[in-house]
Amino acid sequence: MSPSTASPDRHPHRRPSPRPRPRLAEALVPGTARPVVVGEYPYYRADPANWASNLRELRRLGVDVVSCYLPWRFHEVDGEDGGRTFDFTGRTDPQRDVVGLLELAARAGLGVLLKPGPFIHAEVQLGGLPDRLCGPAHTPYRGLDGTVLTSQGKPLPSLLDPAVQAETETWLKAVADEVVAKAAAPDGPVVALQLGNEGTSGDAHLPVDAQDASPAAREAFARWLTGRGLPDEAAQAHTDVSRWSSALRLHWSPWSGHAIVGLWDRISALFPAGPARLANVPLTGVDAPGAALDAWAARQRAIRGSGHLIGHTEWVGNPARDTAAFGSHLAGILLGGTDAVEANWGFTWTDPAFAQPATPVFNALLALVLGSSTISVYTACATSNWGALVEMDPDGLRSEGVDPALHAPPYSPGAPLAESGRHQANAEGLRLLAAFLERHGDLLLASTPDRDAVVLLDRALPEAGAWQRSGRTALAELADAVQEQLAGTGRLIGLGWLDEHPGPAAAEGPEVPVAVLRAGDPDGSVGSGERELVLPAGKPADGAVTAFVAAFAAALPAPDRPRWTTAHGRARVLSRSAPGGIRITGAFNPTDGEDRVTGTGGGWTLDLPPGSAAVTVTRDGTLLGWLATPEPPSTSPVALTWGGEEADALRVRAS
Repeated sequence: MSPSTASPDRHPHRRPSPRPRPRLAEALVPGTARPVVVGEYPYYRADPANWASNLRELRRLGVDVVSCYLPWRFHEVDGEDGGRTFDFTGRTDPQRDVVGLLELAARAGLGVLLKPGPFIHAEVQLGGLPDRLCGPAHTPYRGLDGTVLTSQGKPLPSLLDPAVQAETETWLKAVADEVVAKAAAPDGPVVALQLGNEGTSGDAHLPVDAQDASPAAREAFARWLTGRGLPDEAAQAHTDVSRWSSALRLHWSPWSGHAIVGLWDRISALFPAGPARLANVPLTGVDAPGAALDAWAARQRAIRGSGHLIGHTEWVGNPARDTAAFGSHLAGILLGGTDAVEANWGFTWTDPAFAQPATPVFNALLALVLGSSTISVYTACATSNWGALVEMDPDGLRSEGVDPALHAPPYSPGAPLAESGRHQANAEGLRLLAAFLERHGDLLLASTPDRDAVVLLDRALPEAGAWQRSGRTALAELADAVQEQLAGTGRLIGLGWLDEHPGPAAAEGPEVPVAVLRAGDPDGSVGSGERELVLPAGKPADGAVTAFVAAFAAALPAPDRPRWTTAHGRARVLSRSAPGGIRITGAFNPTDGEDRVTGTGGGWTLDLPPGSAAVTVTRDGTLLGWLATPEPPSTSPVALTWGGEEADALRVRAS
């Protein structure tokens, strides 16, 4: 069966605005006029004697909402009758008193985002699951390719296995009844619940053939197919993937998203109304193995249609120092339309730069200028007190090629706040962002991105591309082409889904030129028009998308708003506009060389050292304020000249 080639209207100009998604900031802090700061506090790694002072200090540093994973294995205890029960009040260990923690958060003026899993990762042994779930008594999470998903060398269970679901429901109901029901918004501090983690078990960015294909998962897939009037395909669902038809593979691609969303729905239904429901989905590397970016994209139909708030995690490198990581952030946030819910503020496993404020501030500003309504600080506090139930098995880590020394205390060594109450280097970055949001956050939240054009993507392309194992996919080429245009010409080519964008009469916002990437017959040839490219689904793009986007961009009309130039082509510049002549401009240098950005007519210049960023706020061309990433003493500073004069007097600094 060929991918669908049915198409909506083909207007060369229209206002491509997808259905608006709820903003996470509003759900976390109802009525907020600015982006919200979310800081992770792993209480199960902190001495309870420090909880109150830590939370108060995080509030003073600018955190609005604390997020907390709840490790199942840590709260499960033996009952008096020999059975299993749970401790959420500290009766067996004061560190288990999460009910008391919530009261302390409320007193500190903090909302709480609770994340009960059941799988949480969080560098906790087995992702927080009890040992028994990761043994031979339960069905493992095994992909179509035969790969078993593991944690510390042990197999993780399929969360679609009925026996596993029964156990997870017992845990989640206990959290719902004993923790959330007593503290749920609007009367309590628990403003939101996270469903699962990075999918269900860290799987929302896996290659499509690594998705759970255990017997229970295949049975669920077969039911899904039957419900869509596909009994013949359903009959094939239990066979080896090598015998699957191309049509069945193409159904599995979107199903992999529906499987994840179905588990989110099961989790959500166990909890009381009140707290918002949030799911987090990892950003994915543009060139991640196994066409993982296409697999991520293939799941987006179900994820974006789930009705839950969707955020992203940012573990795809350092965009302040790596253009490939910058491109992964750019493409993922443009296409996913998500808010930041987990960003590195102090883990130095792969890059010591995360312990210095320039890097996390760069990444936070990038997410904000791309449209995030939140800043994530993971973790906000470096903690050093945990026991054997949380500690990861060193032999298990070694079996997966991980040095256990990387996970020695403190957890997140570069976090803004030490558990002792001492401010660390990244505290400057957190205070700086809090000061900027206090002054200009309302303008940022009210703004919309300035796009020069939009490319709309046919979902059939990544659904087929997810199975591609040679050459580059159309989506990977598109992601790179968007960054190339931003760096080379200063034009932002927005990304969207072909089926989500309404026609001109129903849309809002300024008209921009639109191009379409459409899936054609897998055995067909490339067909190209001025603003439409038809590609054989599942076949290497072989440069066709790169050439198409370059030609499309070259034919765009001259911009009707102030522009900029870069001296060396290293900086990437993005802008946003709001009513009243407001313009927010973000300049980012993700390279190892300096660059200078110059405004149209030379009215302003911005000197950007390597790995730095700056954001300016103007009204009708008049500078209202600006901020830049903090500079180590040994490097050149970010410098802004406006109207021929240094603009230091209007620079926002950490309070």
